[in-house]
Amino acid sequence: MEKKEKIRSKNIGQVFTPQYLVEEMLDYAGYKNTAIIEKHIIDNSCGDGAFLQVAVKRYCEEALRAGKNSREIKTHLECYIHGIDTDKEAYENCKANLEKVANRYKIKNVAWDIHNQDALAVKTYDGKIDYVVGNPPYVRVHNLQETYDEVKQYRFANGGMTDLYLAFFELGFNMLNPSGKLCYITPSSWLSSVAARNMRNHVMEKRNIISLVDLGHYQPFPHVTAYTIISLFSNDKQSDRFDYYTFNSETRQRNHVANLSLQDSCIDGILYLSDKEHLDTLRSIKTSTPPRLVTVKNGFATLADNIFIGEDVPESTITIKALKASTGKKYKCLFPYDEKGKPLPPDKIFSEKQVADYLQAHKDELLKGRKEHPAWYQFGRTQALQDVYKDKLSINTLLRTEKDLKIEYVPKGEGIYSGLYAITHDGIPLEDIKQILETPQFSDYIKLLKKYKSGGYYTYNTKDVEQYINWYISYKSDNKYANKSTFLGQYFEFV
Repeated sequence: MEKKEKIRSKNIGQVFTPQYLVEEMLDYAGYKNTAIIEKHIIDNSCGDGAFLQVAVKRYCEEALRAGKNSREIKTHLECYIHGIDTDKEAYENCKANLEKVANRYKIKNVAWDIHNQDALAVKTYDGKIDYVVGNPPYVRVHNLQETYDEVKQYRFANGGMTDLYLAFFELGFNMLNPSGKLCYITPSSWLSSVAARNMRNHVMEKRNIISLVDLGHYQPFPHVTAYTIISLFSNDKQSDRFDYYTFNSETRQRNHVANLSLQDSCIDGILYLSDKEHLDTLRSIKTSTPPRLVTVKNGFATLADNIFIGEDVPESTITIKALKASTGKKYKCLFPYDEKGKPLPPDKIFSEKQVADYLQAHKDELLKGRKEHPAWYQFGRTQALQDVYKDKLSINTLLRTEKDLKIEYVPKGEGIYSGLYAITHDGIPLEDIKQILETPQFSDYIKLLKKYKSGGYYTYNTKDVEQYINWYISYKSDNKYANKSTFLGQYFEFV
């Protein structure tokens, strides 16, 4: 069964929600107690019915407490419980599972309002639903075949390489009645991705967020690596304030962090989550425009590291050392370029027999199936070539704390790959840059960006590091490079 579920999650984006999360999410949405009687609830990607099974259980119990008889409850279940799923097997399982729940309360032969359809084509429920809940499919739109054009008609999903769950957000919002609530668990990428820009604009305009529960590194789904967030919206809320929670994986409860305004959270069109003090610091880093005293770039992209870099590379006049930034280890590197990063002429490269023999032995692999290419013996991309003959610092791209940073001095004549590197201008020593980065403050800043990776790590890119360093150099009030512009020193104090 586990193998079968893994295949289904991979092929059609279905991710099956564990019971405890279903219970928590229905509680968050307010689908409990007497408030649920005669209220419409839908899961528009219902799968086997994880959310709807709990909804039916709660509805039956509340209806019985309210004095409803079995016939009345059966009618209510047929009227107020709704589901849609495109997968035939899941659809059949869902109806069977709901019937089992109803049977526990002596209610049988319910004509369930569950449909085996493409939810994105269903308009029946628009403007009618009190509670939209669920776990929308996680799949890139470009991987879809039959429904691609239909999905791209949704405004939230027409932003290029988008995800299907964004269209389901728009679908869910369309289904809500004037006081309806939507509660989804989805990838947290809607807070920051380019593809989700239209959704964020909608949220900023409607001001309808009630709360966000960031699950962080916690992985609630078997067989699926996803960094998720529980988002709760309400149509009858128009306030720019919302509650931000983290999720405790041990207690399986949410922990309140802050009540934020959208203005606090939104920085350059991206929604960040933290307390206000940290967000103020982050806003300063992300929106200030200091002089570019340090440049951070990506290392080599040979696209064939196993050929150009390693112990098997022959010694020659074009062999240099290259440091692997992710590990801090150095290896031999065949570097067919001059000191300015320009390609050496072929007669120079192939003049040494050991180099010629080595490259010829790997020619087919370097051509990658092409019949011929004039520059087959060069790196796949040109990045970082022009900086080999400059002093620089290598920087790895994963951390949990500052102790995970691997920052190494790399002298002129040596290269860097599998990571980033920094070069300085105006005579700023590289050692000072190293000291700036090897601090709890830098690692705290990286954690604010919430670019999660497995194992509890966070990742970051050239822009993230460069912005921080130049902000620090230019504005940190007690450092020797600070300019005379005004800056509140406490912005740097992370708590």
